[in-house]
Amino acid sequence: MKHIIMLLALIICTPGILLAQENDTSTRAEPAAKRAPSMAFGVYFGALAASHSGGFTFPDEQPPVISYDDGSGVGPAFGIRADIRLLSSLSLSPRIFAECRRGTFTSDPFVMEIVGQDMQPQDMRLEDELDVIVRVAGLDLLVQWHPLPVNLYLAAGPSVGLKLYEEFTVTENILEPAGVAFLDGSRSREIYSGDPDRTRAFHAGIRAGAGYLLSLGSDLAAGAEVLYFLPLQTVTENDDWSMQGLQATLSFLFRF
Repeated sequence: MKHIIMLLALIICTPGILLAQENDTSTRAEPAAKRAPSMAFGVYFGALAASHSGGFTFPDEQPPVISYDDGSGVGPAFGIRADIRLLSSLSLSPRIFAECRRGTFTSDPFVMEIVGQDMQPQDMRLEDELDVIVRVAGLDLLVQWHPLPVNLYLAAGPSVGLKLYEEFTVTENILEPAGVAFLDGSRSREIYSGDPDRTRAFHAGIRAGAGYLLSLGSDLAAGAEVLYFLPLQTVTENDDWSMQGLQATLSFLFRF
């Protein structure tokens, strides 16, 4: 009789034990299902604010040879990116980018002699304004570190690019004397516009910065990112002209 009672108790308790084990397994599996996706792919777009320094001359083949130094400009930047998670706090982010590196420079004033009032020689002071556009496409290979539980990350890595096209536009402006104009009656004129092939064909540098991803669902995220571009070489081969840039972009990523 005693053995029968123990057998009945075992039969009654066994389903409860199995159910408890099943619930415990489900509880452990649920956080695993909520782990961050291992890969994301998407597009980004924004702007690159370029800062130029170091100095260069243009043109070289005809006088007067004009020197330019500091300049700045803002151009569009966009591309595609992939985020590949390597560890819980580390991921690799290769990107294919295209961007417009712009700069506007103003020369120091220079003097040219003209025939002035009463057919007498007179000095005319001028300055040249140079607008530069260099379109570059290339590859960034960034490592992203996620130091906090939130989707904030730090990123850094090499950047290489190939020049697609460049355009230089020079506008000459009369500063003084007052009342003097060019033959068309204006005090400004465009004296050059074209591709002089002055900048390097290959551009290398390092990008570093920070970003944040906002989850829009289980398979979609939006992000904001700021990266600083530090060049590893000058813009041209024969001058000290250097360009740094601050890039701000927005991203839309599909997660897998």
